[in-house]
Amino acid sequence: MCRRRSMTYRQAAEWLEALANPERSGLGPRFARRMNLEATLRMMALLGDPHQGLRAVHVAGTKGKGSVSAMIESAARAAGHSTALFTSPHLVSWRERVRLDGAPVSETTIARLASRVRPVVEQVEAEGLRRPSFFEACAAIAFLAFAEAAPDLCVIEVGLGGRLDATNVITPLLAVITTLGLDHTRVLGDTIELIAAEKSGIVKPGVPVVLAPQPHGAAAVVAEIAAERGAPLLSATGFTVGEVTPLDPDDVAPGELPAIREPMGGDYAGTPVHVSLPLPGAHQAINVGVAAAACTALRELGLGISAAEFTRGLRAVRWPARVEITEAHPWVIADCAHNGQSARALMAAMRRHLVFERLIVVLGVSKDKAAGDIAHELADAHHAILTRASLPRALSTAKLTERTGASWRSFETIEEPVAALARARELAGPRDAICVTGSLFVISDLVEAGALRLRFADAQNSAGAMS
Repeated sequence: MCRRRSMTYRQAAEWLEALANPERSGLGPRFARRMNLEATLRMMALLGDPHQGLRAVHVAGTKGKGSVSAMIESAARAAGHSTALFTSPHLVSWRERVRLDGAPVSETTIARLASRVRPVVEQVEAEGLRRPSFFEACAAIAFLAFAEAAPDLCVIEVGLGGRLDATNVITPLLAVITTLGLDHTRVLGDTIELIAAEKSGIVKPGVPVVLAPQPHGAAAVVAEIAAERGAPLLSATGFTVGEVTPLDPDDVAPGELPAIREPMGGDYAGTPVHVSLPLPGAHQAINVGVAAAACTALRELGLGISAAEFTRGLRAVRWPARVEITEAHPWVIADCAHNGQSARALMAAMRRHLVFERLIVVLGVSKDKAAGDIAHELADAHHAILTRASLPRALSTAKLTERTGASWRSFETIEEPVAALARARELAGPRDAICVTGSLFVISDLVEAGALRLRFADAQNSAGAMS
């Protein structure tokens, strides 16, 4: 029998942070060996199976899954539907992960639902199963919140992989697989085919699957698994990116922070549409195409989203630290590029949208990321400042120097992200650019310390952080 103990929000935060959390401690072979759905399924059963019956879109992938999730949710909300959104990780407050109608759930709700989940976690462990992790407990809280709210649509982003991710207990209306690439290879496999098989674990019998354009070898794996499970496969096509005029700092008044938008055009349910996306970068064209295909499929499943509502939703989408311009004179750009492909897209987006003379990179990377690939794509920087986030998973500056030092024209190491950004501001002139990248956790440290303000994160960070 699970005995419930009521907790405050702070107590709930402290309890959650005490659970095993590979997001912060790191992902390794031992974690991979322990991944399974048994503990999550048992938790769900003890909680009354809140995941069953959710009208959900389930989104997996290597690149763009968070952006696509945010786009689908925003489009559905623009169409007047009630929505829920579950994403990870968070920048500052855990409440960012669980959102209803675009707003984080309240501290009171978190405390109440965590008080239900905690004894269940303890019972699962007492029964001899693996102790549920931080992410599994978060997913349980999210499913309880969504079951209570009963929104028209839940958009649920996979945390890691797909097949054995805690979110994979749901049976969604629609599955979405965004662009795949080599990431978390020690856990998911070291070939694109193995990774595609893991991500395709979210494919359920008879449930339609929207598939983004894929690298060679990945699409065939997804198609084979979808065919085996009788899941209709819907191929997404990217949108076409329009022309932009790079923004010169001389055209920006002191104190002004211009909105940078990406113009795109494409097909939505047979209707030509034009989208003005507040997420810069031509790489977002693929994500917009995937979101369009997903919303078109939802129309066929009874959730109406018109072409006008889709474009309105994308104009209003909010997804922090994706080529986000936070300051001018000099430009300060925050982006969570965590692999070589993402870093290449980041560089292309900065050059496409901004005029700048010198680029100063503030880089911190997690241990399990290909730091050398990231540095290779950012090697045109005038100077790099290597730092590390305040968590065990962060790569030390010594190791970061070892893996990336040969890529830079010049570089230095500063342990604390706040000091690293302060040094970048000291070096940069008014026509230069500073880019903070490599790890969302470095950006989180800066936001939490008040050294960086992300306009898209303001709503998410409306309450105190969990420490």
